Order: sequence, then C-alpha cells, then structure tokens
Amino acid sequence: MSTESRKNRGRTAAGGKGSIDRRTLLTGTASAAGMVGTGLPLSSFAQTATTSSVTKKRIDAHTHFSSLKYIELLEKQEGRPFVLAGMYKTRPSIIDAKVRLDMLDRNEIDLQVLVPLPWLEAFPRVVADRALAVQAARFINDEIAAVVAAEPKRFRGVALLPTFDSETMVAELHRAVKELGFVGGYVAVGHTAKPVDHPDFEALYKAVADLDVTLWLHPSQPPLPEYAGEKVSKYHEWIQIGWPYDTTSAMYRIVFAGVFDRYPGIRIVTHHHGGFVPYYAARMAGSWEDFDEFGGSEPTKISKPYINHFKKFYCDTACNNFAPKVLELALDFFGPERVMYGSDAPFGADGGQSFMIGSLKSVQAMQISPEVRSAILSGNASRILKMA
Repeated sequence: MSTESRKNRGRTAAGGKGSIDRRTLLTGTASAAGMVGTGLPLSSFAQTATTSSVTKKRIDAHTHFSSLKYIELLEKQEGRPFVLAGMYKTRPSIIDAKVRLDMLDRNEIDLQVLVPLPWLEAFPRVVADRALAVQAARFINDEIAAVVAAEPKRFRGVALLPTFDSETMVAELHRAVKELGFVGGYVAVGHTAKPVDHPDFEALYKAVADLDVTLWLHPSQPPLPEYAGEKVSKYHEWIQIGWPYDTTSAMYRIVFAGVFDRYPGIRIVTHHHGGFVPYYAARMAGSWEDFDEFGGSEPTKISKPYINHFKKFYCDTACNNFAPKVLELALDFFGPERVMYGSDAPFGADGGQSFMIGSLKSVQAMQISPEVRSAILSGNASRILKMA
C-alpha cells in the first residue's frame, strides 16, 4: 500500500509517548505492543494495566454462546453424543452468562452479540428433519433470549435459523426479531451445508432486507479428510484453512447469484475478516479478466467489475491472535464502515481470553486514525445493528 493511500484514509501511527490507560494497554499499543512474541500470556496485559478516566465503548459483534440443555436435546434427537460436548462442559464461559459477564468486565467490553452454537448441520438427522430442526432452533434461540433479557445492556442475540426450507428459515427469523428482539440471524456455510445460492435462500434474503436486520455467515466444514484413503483431516486443515474457504465460497455464491443486485441494502457479515477475499482480490480480478479474453466469463448477470460486489459484505476482526496487518488488508478491501470488532470468544486459549485480547490488541495496533478505530470497536456495530 502506498504512503499516499494511507494518508487519504486518515491513518495515523499507533502508540506514542505519555500515559497509557487500561484499555490501551489491554489492546496492545505502545509498550504492550512490544510484548508480542515474548511468550507472555495475552491476559497479562489486563493484569498489568492501569486505570484511566479515558474510556471508549467496545462492542464485540461476533461471540458464541450455548446451553448444555440444547446440546442434550441435539444428542437425544440425533441419537449419538456430540463429539465436542466435553469442550462445552469444561469451558464455563460458553454456557454460563455470569462467567461471561466477568469476562466482559475484565476486558472492558461493553456489549457482546451472541451467536449460538453448535449449528444444526453438525447433526445430519436433525437438520434433515423439519420438525426436529425447528424444535432445536427455537430451543437455543429461546435460551439466548433469556440471557439477553436478564442483561439487555450487555448482550444482543442472533438467531440460529433452520435451513430445511424457505418457510422454516423465514418463520424463525421473524419470530426471533419480532418476538425475541434479536438483531438478525445466522446460517452455517460450507460444502456439508445447503448452498447459499439454493432457491430456498431467496426468501431469507428478502426477509433480512425487509426486516432491516443482519445476517451472519459461519463456516461449518467438519474434520473430513482432504484426500482419498484417509479417515480424517490431517493437521487441523479442516478448521484452519477449510473454514476461511467455506466463507469465501459462500461469498462467491451470494455475489454471482445477484443477491446484492436484488437487495442492495442487505447486510451480510462474513466471519474471520472476510475469508480469503481481502488477500486474493487482485488474483480474483485478474483471473476474471483472463477468462473474459477467451470467452470463459462467469455465468452471471451481475455487472462488472465483479470484485466490487464482494465489497458489499461486512466483516468482523476475529483473527485469533495478534494480526494487525491482516485486519488492515480487510479494512482496505471492505472500507472503514464495514468492519466490526468481533472476537470469536469464548473460543481460544485461556478460556477465550486469547481470542478476545488478540483481536483487541490487533485493532489497537492497526495503522489507522482514532476515528476509524472507534468505528471498528463500536461505531459500526451500533449503526449496523441499530443499537444506538
């Protein structure tokens, strides 16, 4: 990126001399940034930070929450134990609202958006049965609603949507928004989920636009093997590179299906800062130009350049650890009004602290103006999710 482009976007150098307030130290500017790579746990920033009268609002726009009752219901419906049940049971911050509140206070997070897990696609019998899918989705959404109702200033809910057919998706979105007060819904994406350009999704996109709410996409690839003859994914490829691919593929399907043309104001949030798109945008654009030269253009009616349609998505900052340059690429691609702080907590080491602090520290270390940083940390979420 050129120096001039940085200047045009209102960037300023992060850090500087002088006193450092607790929130600044928590997110890794100044001397805290120098601690990267020292081997010290990220949570140590919170322990060594000092308080200050200077405060800035923080909204974590993508976190996860679950319920043991929900998992038990899914296990009963599916007829087998959930393979990750042990992790949910041994990490209180996933299932206990009081523990989560302590986590918010410790990291000075004002509000979290709760996206329920696990998705129904992890349970083939459930997702393929209309009645079971609806029952499970309503159950976890009601569980999330109870958490939000108890602490409305600290939490907002996102609805799990059963994707069996158009009617089930739209009906649960309407119920969650109109009756439970949720800010939107989410669907699992990936090659074991229903393709997001399937005709069933058209009614969902229309409902999201009509209700003026937000839709989250969440990757869902299971640990399937990458090669024939193997029984399981090696080296955790399924989640480490498989999930960004899930998100990227879903973005392709939505763009080339013309969803943004039909619903120009629709808000769709991509997980993990937009998958691979911000990094491969130039390759994507160059490839389309190359195909056009020998008559291999994409089977779509959307206008060119195609890459501009991908910029209509929103993204979160869930980078798992310290990765400010990665987030700067996402910011460059999507623009300063479409990036929201999102941690993916409480997953990650140290009970979820690593993901939360890693993302915070990364946002603070980005070479951006204070105004853009404030927009990422809270302003964009307030506007996009209508929480002002």
